[in-house]
Amino acid sequence: MVRQDWSDEDLAQRLQQHDPEALETLISRYSREVFYFIRLVLDGIGVAQDAEECVNDLFVAVWQEIETFDAARGTLRTWLTMRAKYIALDRRRQLCRRQTHILQSADETRQWSTADSSGGRKGFGGYEHEYRVTLPPHPESSMEHLIEQSERREELRVALATLPELDRYLIYQRYFKFASTEELAAKTGLTRHAVDTRLWRARKSLREALKEHAHEYERI
Repeated sequence: MVRQDWSDEDLAQRLQQHDPEALETLISRYSREVFYFIRLVLDGIGVAQDAEECVNDLFVAVWQEIETFDAARGTLRTWLTMRAKYIALDRRRQLCRRQTHILQSADETRQWSTADSSGGRKGFGGYEHEYRVTLPPHPESSMEHLIEQSERREELRVALATLPELDRYLIYQRYFKFASTEELAAKTGLTRHAVDTRLWRARKSLREALKEHAHEYERI
């Protein structure tokens, strides 16, 4: 229940007692104000949903960390505004990093397309040896999906770089250019069995490399 008759001092005291009505009243009183403040801090980066998520994060933080509020150092409103500022700045940095990843990814895709159309760089047997990874487009082009694609592309690019040159070539031709095993055997001079064996080993190495990357991420 929203209690309009409570002052900010009352709210602070009741929040420190973890009174749910105090949190509900605080949200009713300040959610719109901090939303527009956060939008100013984001300064055109992201969308309205990002600001809404910041507001939600703010009130969760208030509920969990109200003990850090000190009335001797300022009002509840000032404290709330400062917390909103830090949360919004963190989100702004995240969004800027994500946009950078997306722009870099788009640039890599353009470079790959150019290299592919002009024959690319030559390596094993005169074949291309600088491969760029393009994942299939997701049916939903939201920011999160684009970010996920960019991160997966970078992980796969790094994993591919650990493979021998011939294996990289086989993986690229088989799974990104959709060449058949027979075509790969004819191009490389290997038997079909040898091609299948190298592809199997390369896939296993990629899975292990990607799995290790996931474990490292979890440990961060």
